Amino acid sequence: MKIRHRLSLQYTLISGILLLAVFALIYLLSAQYIQKSFYRTLQGRALITAQVFLEKDELTKKKFRELEERYQERIPNESSNIYDQDDRPVFIEKIKYNWPASLLETIRQRKIYRFTIKDKQALGLFYPDNQGDYVVIITARNKSGMQQLQYLVWILAGTFCLGLLIIFFTGQWFARRALQPVKHINGQMKVIRSSNLDMRVSKSRNRDEIDELADNFNQLLERLEAAFERQKSFVSNASHELRTPLTTIIGEIEVTLQRVRSGEEYVETLQTVLGESEKLRIITQGLLELTRPDVLPDPSQRVAIRLDEWLWEEQTAWAQRVPPAVVEVVMEHMPEDAAQLIIYGNRQLLHLALHNIIKNAFKFSHMRPVGCKLSWSAAGMLLSVSDTGIGIDPSELDRIFMPLFRGSNAHEFDGYGIGLAMAQKILALHGATITVQSWPGKGTTFNILFAANGRF
Repeated sequence: MKIRHRLSLQYTLISGILLLAVFALIYLLSAQYIQKSFYRTLQGRALITAQVFLEKDELTKKKFRELEERYQERIPNESSNIYDQDDRPVFIEKIKYNWPASLLETIRQRKIYRFTIKDKQALGLFYPDNQGDYVVIITARNKSGMQQLQYLVWILAGTFCLGLLIIFFTGQWFARRALQPVKHINGQMKVIRSSNLDMRVSKSRNRDEIDELADNFNQLLERLEAAFERQKSFVSNASHELRTPLTTIIGEIEVTLQRVRSGEEYVETLQTVLGESEKLRIITQGLLELTRPDVLPDPSQRVAIRLDEWLWEEQTAWAQRVPPAVVEVVMEHMPEDAAQLIIYGNRQLLHLALHNIIKNAFKFSHMRPVGCKLSWSAAGMLLSVSDTGIGIDPSELDRIFMPLFRGSNAHEFDGYGIGLAMAQKILALHGATITVQSWPGKGTTFNILFAANGRF
C-alpha cells in the first residue's frame, strides 16, 4: 500500500474514532436531557392530578376550570393512581397497578421518586393535604422522546458516514500534496546512474524533512562520486604500476627468444625479469597488506605505547643507519603525568604506519633532516612530521592516501604509492586522524592526532 493511501486511512480512522466519541456523547446527553424533561412533565402531571382530585373543594371555580383544562392536555398512554395514607387507592385512572407497600413508603420518604415499569416511565409524588397525606403515581410512555432519539440516531449515523467520506478524500488530497516533493525526488533519482553521479536532487524552500532527505541523498551522491573517482584513480594507477613491469618482462623475453643467446645474455635477461618480478611481488604484497588493518586485531595484541619513547627510539635507529639520517625530536607542552603520553594499540602495526611516514619524509627530501614534534593537550596528542623536500601539488593533496597513487613530481623516486594508504588505515584503526599540509618545493608536514578518547 502506498504511503498516500495509508496516511489517508489512518487519518480517516483517527477522525472516525473522534467523531464516534463526540456523536456518542451527543446521543447520551440528548437521551439524558429528554428523560429528565419527561420526568419533569410527569411531575407536573402528578401535581395537577392531585390538585384536580384532592383540592376541588378548596379552589375557586375559575381556578379549578383552569386546572381541569390543563389536566385534559394528557400525555399519550398516561395513567394516574392516588393512594391515601393507609395505602388504599382513592383514584384509579385507566390501569390499576398493584403497587407494593414498600414502593409507596419509599415515595413518602423521598417525596419524589422516579422509576420505570416495563417500557414506561413512572413518577411517584408525596402530596400532603388537609384531608390527609396522599401518594400520586403517574405512568406514561415517552413516545415523542423515543422518536426524537431515533431521529437523532439517523442524523448522527448519516453525518458520521458522510464525514468519513469527506475526511478520506480530503486526506487523500492533503497526502498527495504533502508527498509531491517525494515523488519529484523519486523522479530525479531514477535518472541518476554511475555515469552521471555529478547530478544532484533539487530541493524546495520549505526547510522540512523532505529537504533534509534531499540533503542527505545529495551527500550520499557526493560520497559515491568521490568513491567512484577514487576507484577509477586506483584502477588507473594499479594498471600503470602493474603494466610497466609486465611490459618489461614480456619485452625482455620476446627479444631474447628472437635468436639463440649466449649464457651471459640469458643470465642478464633473467636478472632483468627477476627485478621486474620483484616489483610485481612488492606491489601485490602491498595491496594485500592494505586489507589487513581493515580487520580488527585480537585484543591480546593491545599494548601500552609511550609515543615520546618511541620517537627517541626512532631517532636512534635512523642515526645508526648507513648513511645516517637525522630525526629532530621536539617535545612541547608535556604533561606532568607521563601516563598521559601512553596510547594503546598494536605496536607492530603502529610502528609500520609512523615509520612509513618518516621514511617518506627522508626519501622526498633527499635525506635532509626530518622534524618530529610531539605536543600534548586535553584533546589528545599531536605528532607532526615535517620535511623540507619537494612538496605536493595542492590539487593532489586529497588523493595522496589513495592506494597506488603517486604525485606528479614523485616518479623519479622509488616507490609504489602504498605506504601512505596503509598508514592511514592503521592510524584510523587506532582512533587517530592524519592530515597533511604541503608547499611545493618547500616541504610537507603530516599532522597525526591521537584523540584522548581514541579506540583500538
